[in-house]
Amino acid sequence: MTLTQFYFLFPALFMLHELEEIIWMPSFVKKLSAQFPDIRFLSYYTPLTFNSIVMEQLLLLLITLYLSYQFNNYTIYTTIVIAYIYHIFGHLIQTIFLRKYVPGLLTGIFTSLFSLFCLKNNVPINLYWYSFITLSLILVNLIVSFMVLHKKNLKLR
Repeated sequence: MTLTQFYFLFPALFMLHELEEIIWMPSFVKKLSAQFPDIRFLSYYTPLTFNSIVMEQLLLLLITLYLSYQFNNYTIYTTIVIAYIYHIFGHLIQTIFLRKYVPGLLTGIFTSLFSLFCLKNNVPINLYWYSFITLSLILVNLIVSFMVLHKKNLKLR
């Protein structure tokens, strides 16, 4: 498989991971909210909010892929793929800290290992460092999206 073919496959890998989260996250958050009632951020979660954010991130991923293809420059897209791999460590840390399985860990491990295998010798080492910037931007996007959708949800009630 060429690197370009992998790049076009990656959105499917991303969605495989997200589908595991979509399926198991509602019950996970419900149990977590009962266990940690003082964590305010958990109240921001609703299945509709989460699914909307997944859709937004998929659209951003696809737009980035399209632009990368059009300009034949996959640098930013590569940092997104590497940031995805990094974010799986977050799932692992949460699983260890909570001492319970966090949705997305299993598919995240498999898709990340596959992604690493495809990227291994084809990516300059500096992109692994730049990916921390990309990961930070993704996390800011997630937080802002949850906050905005939470406010919209409150207005609709």
